Amino acid sequence: MNHQLGLDRPLWTQFWSYAGDVLHGDFGRSYSSLEPVGGLVWDRFAATAWLLVAGLILSLLLSITLATLAARYRGTWVDSAIRTFTVTSIAVPTFWSGLLLVLVFALPTGWFPVGGFGDTTVEHFRSIVLPAITLAIATAPIQVRVLRANLIESLGSGYVEAAASRGVPRRRLLLRHALPNAAVPAIAVVSIQAGYLLFGSVIVENTFQLPGLGSGLVTAITQRDYPMINGITLLFAVLVISFSLIGDALSAIVDPRVRVS
Repeated sequence: MNHQLGLDRPLWTQFWSYAGDVLHGDFGRSYSSLEPVGGLVWDRFAATAWLLVAGLILSLLLSITLATLAARYRGTWVDSAIRTFTVTSIAVPTFWSGLLLVLVFALPTGWFPVGGFGDTTVEHFRSIVLPAITLAIATAPIQVRVLRANLIESLGSGYVEAAASRGVPRRRLLLRHALPNAAVPAIAVVSIQAGYLLFGSVIVENTFQLPGLGSGLVTAITQRDYPMINGITLLFAVLVISFSLIGDALSAIVDPRVRVS
C-alpha cells in the first residue's frame, strides 16, 4: 500500500510528483472510494456553484437595498432598525439561522426541502433557496455597513451638493450620483466576502445536506481521505484568488482612477 501511494519515496520526490500530476489534472485517487479525485470534486462542484451564485446575488440585493434605505433615512428609526439587523446578523451563527429557516419555512409550509439537492432544475431552485438566504444573512451585514458609510460620505461631497442646488431630486442624487461612487470600495469588500462564502458553504451544506464541496470536505476529513482534502482545498484557494482578481478588474471598470497603465 505504501508503494502504491508513493509513500515509500522521499518527501521532496512526493511533492514534485504531486505538483506535476496536478498540473496535468491528476489529483490522485480517493482513499475511501479509490476513484479519481478530479471526478469526485467535479461532481460536487455543481451544488456549491449554485449555492455561491444564489447566495452572492441575494446578499448584493439585500445589502444594496438596506444600505440605500439607511443612508436615505439616516438618523431615523429606519436607520436604527437596519443597523440593529446588521449587528444581530453578525452575532448569529450560520448553522443556527439555517436551522431556524428550516423550522419556520421548510417544515410548516413544505415549499422547500429540508435537505438534498434534487435531480431537476426546479428541484435545484427549491433546494437552494433556504441555503442561499442563510449565506446572504451571514455575509450581507458587512456589505451594508461599508456601503452605508460610503453613501453617507458621497451624499456630503461637493458634486452632490452642487447637483442638489440645481434641483435634482434626492432619490436621483442617491441612485445616480452617490451610489456609483460608493460602489468602488464596496466591490473590494464583496470580492473578499465571496471568498468567505466558500468557507460558509462548508457549514451551510452540512446543515442542509447539500452534496457540495463543503460537505465533501467534512466527509473527507472524517475519513482521513487526504487526496480528497487536498483537491478541494486547492480548488478553494484558486476560487478565492479568482474572486480577488475579478474584484480588482471590476473596480478598474467602474472607476477609471484605479486603472493601471
